[in-house]
Amino acid sequence: MTIANRKKINFSRKAKSKLILTVLQMTLVSLGFLVMLLITNGEPWIFVIFLSFILASFFVVFNQKTLLNNSTEKILKYFGINLLVNNSNGKNLKIKPNQENDVNQNILQKKINQEIIQKKINQEIIRQDLNTASLILANLSHAELVGVNLSNAYLNGANLSGANLSEANLNYANLSDANLRGTNLASVQLVSTNLSSVQLIGADLSNANLEHTNLSSADLSNAELVGVNLSSANLSDARFMSANLTKANLSGVYLWNGNLNNAQLMNTDLSNAYMSCAKLNHANLSCAILKNAQLSGAKLRNANLKNANLYGTQLVGARLDYANLENANLEGVNLEGADLRGANLSGANLKSVKINQATKLDYKWRLVWEILNHKNKHTDLRNADFEDANLQGADLRNTDLSNVKFTRAKVDNALFGYNQGLSLEMKLELKLRGAVFEDE
Repeated sequence: MTIANRKKINFSRKAKSKLILTVLQMTLVSLGFLVMLLITNGEPWIFVIFLSFILASFFVVFNQKTLLNNSTEKILKYFGINLLVNNSNGKNLKIKPNQENDVNQNILQKKINQEIIQKKINQEIIRQDLNTASLILANLSHAELVGVNLSNAYLNGANLSGANLSEANLNYANLSDANLRGTNLASVQLVSTNLSSVQLIGADLSNANLEHTNLSSADLSNAELVGVNLSSANLSDARFMSANLTKANLSGVYLWNGNLNNAQLMNTDLSNAYMSCAKLNHANLSCAILKNAQLSGAKLRNANLKNANLYGTQLVGARLDYANLENANLEGVNLEGADLRGANLSGANLKSVKINQATKLDYKWRLVWEILNHKNKHTDLRNADFEDANLQGADLRNTDLSNVKFTRAKVDNALFGYNQGLSLEMKLELKLRGAVFEDE
């Protein structure tokens, strides 16, 4: 059958349908007039009132329908969507012979239009200002949303996995329970945003601003967070396993019971952070700033804290066994009840460190701590091992130093004098390394 014949058949069908509908409407109107005349007993003024009421009702319904159609048409035109299905959109559509009636064609047309609308939303949403928009449970997977303004928007439970939201504005938005797996959020603004229980596994949040953001119970495992600003954010119960937080700002964060096992935290600012019971096993915290942080009960087994600044940090009852604390600043740290068995404290500053009988510390480092903090001053240090120890400012006067190892020990401003067992050669070497001898 040719296209021309199909068009003729469709036209005749539509014309026939319209004619039947017109006759039916005229019949119903005539019956309506007869019923009204019977009800009003032929009284003209009552008849006029009834007729006016019916006509007014019909006008209101017709007007509202017209407004609705116009509103829908404007929304669709905004996205550049044509409701008519053209050959390019419908060329792959197969319609069975028994589906060629108007009703089924309309249903199929609606389905096609829905698919076109979804594609257009993904393509054109970037041009909108969706400030305060409601997109709860919306499916925007793999959408291109670079620079879009979604501040204050509701995106609870939305699917944004694999989407590109780089440089977008999501300040004060609500994305709780949303799926952001593998989403590009580089340089995005997420200030005070609700991201509780969000899936951010493998997401890219490099240089993003998440200050004061709620990320409680969120999963950021394997996420890229280089240079991110999480200052004062709520990260309780959040998961950062194997995440890259290099040079990130986590100052003042609330990270109770957070999981950062195997995370990269080099040069990260964690000053004044609340991280009690946090898990940081095997985490890399080299050169990190942890001044005045709260890490009581934290797990830092095998963690790398080389050159880290832990001044004034609370580590009561913390697990630091086999941790690397080489050259770390532990001045003023509270290690009461902490476990540091097997920990590397080479070059670490142990001045003013608080320990008690419950603190598990290898003999070598406990001896260094005692010398630096003038506890139970020793006069006999024969055969002591101070290799790689930090003895800066220590008082070693009037002590027997026979066979003591000072290899690579830091002795700047350490006080020596009247020592037994100290060879002339060792004495000269210590002086060259900054030691002070009072007996000269």
